[in-house]
Amino acid sequence: MKKEEAKWYEKASGKKQHKAENSAKFAAKNELKKQRKEEKAQKNDAKTEDKKIPQKKANIENRRKNNFSQNKSSKTVSMFELKNIPEDSLEILKNFGKIVADTRNLSPKQQVLLPKQIKNLSHQLTDDRNSRRLGYMNDASQLSAYISYFMWWNLIRLTRLFANFPKNAFNLKEEDVCLDLGSGPLTVPCALWLARPELRSKKLTFYVLDLSQGALSAGEEIFLSIAAKTLTEDQNPWKIVRVKGAVGTQIKQKPSLITCGNVFNELAQTNEMPLDFLAKNYTNDILKYFDKETNSAQTILLIEPGDPRSARLVSLMRDSFIRKNFMPLSPCPHIHVCPMAGRTSSNPGGKWCNFAFDTADAPEELLRFSKNANLKKERASLSYVLVSKEKNPMAEEKPSQNDSENLKLRIASDFIKLPEIRKSAYYCCSEIGLVLAVDKTNIRPKNGDLLSVKRPKSLENADYDKKSGAIILEI
Repeated sequence: MKKEEAKWYEKASGKKQHKAENSAKFAAKNELKKQRKEEKAQKNDAKTEDKKIPQKKANIENRRKNNFSQNKSSKTVSMFELKNIPEDSLEILKNFGKIVADTRNLSPKQQVLLPKQIKNLSHQLTDDRNSRRLGYMNDASQLSAYISYFMWWNLIRLTRLFANFPKNAFNLKEEDVCLDLGSGPLTVPCALWLARPELRSKKLTFYVLDLSQGALSAGEEIFLSIAAKTLTEDQNPWKIVRVKGAVGTQIKQKPSLITCGNVFNELAQTNEMPLDFLAKNYTNDILKYFDKETNSAQTILLIEPGDPRSARLVSLMRDSFIRKNFMPLSPCPHIHVCPMAGRTSSNPGGKWCNFAFDTADAPEELLRFSKNANLKKERASLSYVLVSKEKNPMAEEKPSQNDSENLKLRIASDFIKLPEIRKSAYYCCSEIGLVLAVDKTNIRPKNGDLLSVKRPKSLENADYDKKSGAIILEI
């Protein structure tokens, strides 16, 4: 009876129906409020996001600036990138042996004897230097051995180095005069022609000076053969002026560029005077060729082997150049005291400045030549300094003293394993001194790379490498 009354009451009064209608209205009202709340929240989120976007971009940009590994390509300058060598030059380097054969006209017997002569000359240039005469290239067999093997390897080294210098590194203009000291078979002019195609169209005069007239003659023939393979219709090869004589022999014109490739280390090998004394004398010998009254740029490129003694000589001559108001442009990322000045009596374990690259991509014929002469070469190394008396033309590598945010590091070693932290590290040259850069982010820079990293705020609490005394920085 109670259930029936309840049903009747609900049906008569309509109470249940009324309650259902209220519930539907209430639910609809809540749904509308919820939608408006969500729309308002979305608008607020959008406004907040709009405010965050510039900040996010700024944060990304800051990370990019402070950590070059976020954008390696814009912060890394390679020293030996093979891709920067022109295609026609790569082809010439690959087939340089044929150019030598065509210009030297070696008989079959002479070609058979070449590996033995190359090995003997190698001993004279390295571990048996006392047996080498100063004018060794006057000997026809030694000249052939040098051109067939050592010149080829030197072209491989120098073209990779020159091709990766910034565009205006040599700062040469039309009608400029260049001087190559100890030119031998014109290795440096040949490498410059191969590596810097923008200079081929300039009317340059190259004085090439050496004790061996035979080497200069053979070198000019090789240079003209290389130029003939790369010239366009409206171009002419540079004018070559051969001068027989030692360093110091005068020439008729004043140069804008002086190059010296593998010269002074050979002179120093037969001199008993201390290297610092020799470095000052050699610097003065070079500077005598320049016009003291000119306001034009004067540039010097000094290249020597990558061994400790030669690298020490380069560092000392760099210091002498700076004292004569010539500023280092490359490889140095600064103009301060060299932190890799080499081994001395007071620092027998000192690091020396040298750079190297793997030779696996060298021409197969040259590698085979090395193997036949029992002179396998897995690495090609060198020490060098490029200095100029004019305002630094190399904007990409300009030594900066005013950049408070970034620090430039020149990688001057292969990777060093640090097993205690399972990371690799690299010795670097920088304006704050010798740096041991720990590769925390696994970017794996190459020997010779120029990196830009966030400058440490203070060195007061810096960690130092116990072995070398280098400042430890993470990259």
